[in-house]
Amino acid sequence: MKSDDEEYKLYEKIYLAEADRKEKLMGRLNLPLAMIVAVLSFLSYLLSKAPPVAVTAGVYFWISYLMAVVFVLVAMAHFSQGWRVRLDDLAIPTAEDLESHRRFLITYYDGDIVEANGWFMQIMMDYYIMGATRNAKNNDRRSSQLDQCSKYVIYAVVASIIAFVPTYTSSLT
Repeated sequence: MKSDDEEYKLYEKIYLAEADRKEKLMGRLNLPLAMIVAVLSFLSYLLSKAPPVAVTAGVYFWISYLMAVVFVLVAMAHFSQGWRVRLDDLAIPTAEDLESHRRFLITYYDGDIVEANGWFMQIMMDYYIMGATRNAKNNDRRSSQLDQCSKYVIYAVVASIIAFVPTYTSSLT
């Protein structure tokens, strides 16, 4: 019986660690979102200052500006994917639902609380195993999407700065 208790505690610990990891990853999505908004604001400012295509600076501007727009769109797609992964996470039912099921088991086993609680603990362990497994896979996907989002936000920032140079130089003349 001691082995079952140790397994239960292990799976509970893994499940809770994945839940904590999920919260940390979801919190990390705030910075790329703020960066996307900032880059979009900068791009809208640059659009109003765009040099004409007839000059060399205009060609460089539009190439780098359109690259920045594409990078922002790709970053937004990765952000969206990272955000939506949470819909696939598996959560343990509410305490009220669990207690209702435990009481059902007690009735089902004709008042044998030991037998009912044994099955209830097995059900809880199964919840922890299924939840930890699915949430770990989702957290890996979420982390991958977050990394891709951050990478494309950085690309968009660099392309935006490159687009700023022709805008700035054309305004000097």
